[in-house]
Amino acid sequence: MKNRIALWAGLMIALVAGFAAVSHAQSTTLSKVDLFKALKPGQWVQIEGVPQRDMSVLATEVKILTGDFRDDDWEVFGAVRTLNRGLKEFEILSLKIKTNDETDYQVKDKDRQFTKFEDMKTGMLVEVEGSFLKDGNFMAEEIQDETVKKADEAGTVTFLGKAEKVDATRRMITLMGATFLVNDQTHMRSAIK
Repeated sequence: MKNRIALWAGLMIALVAGFAAVSHAQSTTLSKVDLFKALKPGQWVQIEGVPQRDMSVLATEVKILTGDFRDDDWEVFGAVRTLNRGLKEFEILSLKIKTNDETDYQVKDKDRQFTKFEDMKTGMLVEVEGSFLKDGNFMAEEIQDETVKKADEAGTVTFLGKAEKVDATRRMITLMGATFLVNDQTHMRSAIK
C-alpha cells in the first residue's frame, strides 16, 4: 500500500513538473530590464492595465507576442468612454474607434440586444477587433459586448498590437497612441524563447 501511495505521489509530482515545463515553454517571465531589451517598436505586444486620470495606463501585465499577425489582428478591450452617434464612432480610453456598415456586432448573453451601433452605451465593456489606421484611429471589424462576461475586468483596458515607442528610461510603452507605464508590480512575459 505504501508503495502505491509513493508511486502515485511521484506520478503527481512528475505531472505537475511536466505541466510547469510546458507552461514555461509557452511564455517566459521577464524582468523590466529584459522587457525593455527584448521589446522593440513594431513588435506585437499585449498590454493590460488600469487607466489613470491623465489617460495613461498603469500596466499590470505586458506580454511580448510571436507569430503571424495580420493588419486586422489588432484588439482593444475596455469601457466605452464616449459615443458619437452621428459619426458612429466611440472611444475606449482616448482611442477613437470607427465603425462602418461591415462592422459585426456580437453578444454572448441571450438576454441582451447588441446588433448595431445604436445598441452601444457609454460604460459598456466591449472587445473590439480590427485595424489600427495610420491616422491614429481604429477601424472596428467586430465588436463584442463583454459587459456581463467580463464584469470583473471593469476599470481595466487591454490593447493588442504593434508597439509604437519603447522608452526604457521612463518605463513607458506606447501602443495605439496610449501610454502604458511599467512599474515593479507589472507582470512581464514573452512568448519569445
